Amino acid sequence: MFPTSELRAKSLADVLAAIALTVGFRPVNSVVVGALRPSGSLGMVASLDLDSVTPESADLIAVHAANDRADRALVIVYGEDQALAADVVGAMTCALHGQAVDVAQAAHVDQTTYRDLLVDDAPARPLADIETSAVAAHAVAMGRNLNATRADLLPRPAARAARAEASNAYADQATEADQTAHAVATWRLILAGMLDGPEIYGEMAARLTNTRVRDAVLLSMVPEVTPEVVNATAEGREDGAAVARAIAAIVDPDRAHEPGHAAHDGADALAQIVAHVPDNAPAWTLWALLAWWTGNGLAAQDALDHAGQGYRLAELLRQALAQGIPPGWVRKHRAGL
Repeated sequence: MFPTSELRAKSLADVLAAIALTVGFRPVNSVVVGALRPSGSLGMVASLDLDSVTPESADLIAVHAANDRADRALVIVYGEDQALAADVVGAMTCALHGQAVDVAQAAHVDQTTYRDLLVDDAPARPLADIETSAVAAHAVAMGRNLNATRADLLPRPAARAARAEASNAYADQATEADQTAHAVATWRLILAGMLDGPEIYGEMAARLTNTRVRDAVLLSMVPEVTPEVVNATAEGREDGAAVARAIAAIVDPDRAHEPGHAAHDGADALAQIVAHVPDNAPAWTLWALLAWWTGNGLAAQDALDHAGQGYRLAELLRQALAQGIPPGWVRKHRAGL
């Protein structure tokens, strides 16, 4: 699920460019549904792999669109099979109509062309139309990449030599005594731009395997959490209430906060950690949580694949994603709170 700003598109090419920019990449073998509110603004955007389209999954997306106060929707199918595209649009249309949501635009996009599915015998148009649309031109001017792939959502691995250096630092830290206070101080210096490099990222990856340090790092990225609470959490002087309040600030619409500068800076730091220590479940999980918090559910989902199985916080986040639960601030906006 992706919360978005207002969309003002004058053509189908504009719509397709805006969808790619909203999702963050050009979809492949998937259906994308965008919720249009009565004001004409684009709200929730959901993406589903074509092989995952079932009556149940279509109904779930339709329910989320209705909950987003949509009265119309966009349904865009990406894939090579035009007959399948028509079937998927039919299934999504049926589900949306069940929630009193009309389909305002439906289209099929393959590797070279796109076609309006609501116009009988509409001609196939070249993808170049999308890349030269007004929305795409504005995106390029703003430094956005219209041709990004899904893999581009995740941090890129560091160079092999840098990963080896970080791995050595990780191994050295594994033999060190518990240094939770030092770990939190290191994290703060990373965020401030005063520490970086493979050794630092390897050290921090090792420290994150301590649950208290991981929780302290999470708290440090949540608005209104004081440094004193972060320190107390790392040192084991908190009873868990602070972590519960921080999680509520992320998931509970009644207490919700949008991610701020600390969360975005933290995501950048965690991206460096997983780039240097690619098998670090705590760092991947925290990065996934931040991706979900900012509204990028697909990036969160892919990051959790790197976190592996069995890590409890990752499993809890997987459950939220599987149920299509958006972060609290998104639900708060939907409810008009």
